Amino acid sequence: MADYAVTNPDFNPSGSEQIAAIKEAGNAYANIITKNTPAGRRQSLALTHLETAIMFAVKAAAVGDD
Repeated sequence: MADYAVTNPDFNPSGSEQIAAIKEAGNAYANIITKNTPAGRRQSLALTHLETAIMFAVKAAAVGDD
């Protein structure tokens, strides 16, 4: 299977190293999920929740968590 990405690592207008690291790790984990679990509803849910977690982590890195 080709590499799977739940987030676009090239979209980082601020050039933040923290955001790049979060996206890189998230996509690496997505690849672990897709390579080690059968396709189906549960895999899809895992990837969706991972995408959500990455989104909030990027938001926290970009604007803080006050």
